[in-house]
Amino acid sequence: MSSTPSRRQPTFIVRLWWLFAVAWLTGPIPIVGAGEIAILKSSDLSYYEQAVLGFRAGLPSTMQVREYNIGGQLAQGREIGRALRASPPTLVFAVGLKAAMAAKLEIFDTPVIFCMVLNPESHGLPTSNMTGIAVRISPEAQLSAIRSVLPDRRRIGVLYDEAQSGDFVRNAHRLAKQDGFELVQMAVRTQEDLAPAIRILLPKIDALWLLQDQTVISESSIPFLLESTIDAKIAIFTFSSTLVQQGALGALVVDPWAVGQQAARMVRTQLTHPAKPAGALHDPERPQLALNLNTAEYLGLRLAPDVVRVAGHIFSGPGPVAQKTDSSDLIP
Repeated sequence: MSSTPSRRQPTFIVRLWWLFAVAWLTGPIPIVGAGEIAILKSSDLSYYEQAVLGFRAGLPSTMQVREYNIGGQLAQGREIGRALRASPPTLVFAVGLKAAMAAKLEIFDTPVIFCMVLNPESHGLPTSNMTGIAVRISPEAQLSAIRSVLPDRRRIGVLYDEAQSGDFVRNAHRLAKQDGFELVQMAVRTQEDLAPAIRILLPKIDALWLLQDQTVISESSIPFLLESTIDAKIAIFTFSSTLVQQGALGALVVDPWAVGQQAARMVRTQLTHPAKPAGALHDPERPQLALNLNTAEYLGLRLAPDVVRVAGHIFSGPGPVAQKTDSSDLIP
């Protein structure tokens, strides 16, 4: 028995021809804006939220975004990661260490961009399908900022844990020597080593450079480090605007909003050129200088007007150590 042709067939053929005609006239539809982006966030920390807001603002308005908060639980992050692997988005944006680790352990083919992860190499990041934005600003940029703020200081002390920051400090030592600095290094293994180390270090230095090193920096060590250096009238240059508000002289600060914007630009590149290799770690763009003018006055330092003018954060609260409880930008 022969079947009767459907009357809808001509209409279907006309529509198909029209679609081909549009494609021929307009060219290929851009891949940017297609698909869905998954944001995997470690927690509700304000530092992470600013990165997410910057990221969302930098994406095309047509891009669909779904956000997941793992609430500080790696197990929950892995569960979400498995669900994303089963129904993969176009790309995953992982914010914070636990989110990045969940992506590493569960997502193998989908491109991942991560940020706000301290010492990512020590956690096996990035992998072949991952690209990251470093939290730690390059030693070149930090030493350049120290030179601009403290042009007359030549002996710069640095406390560090070899396991956390050894490679960074060796690179910084080489660069400092080229620029006429003497980097006076003091390695510590535990927080109990900090007190004797700082007593030995302070008489030998003109300024102290505090790195993002989890052995050195903690909520319990910060008051000791600030008070010890202020009592000795030694300037601190560091990485955190919170520490500058609490009494450090200056810092070169990663702006989480700018990091999110940088990640959004990387998404556009990744979606336009999907064959571009991952596995790279990028320096954060547009770090901002933070200065405490009151601390500078207390230490008898006259900061160059041009340096003050370009600073993105200026503090001048009462007393050389201002009180501030928010430590969200200390250890991402």
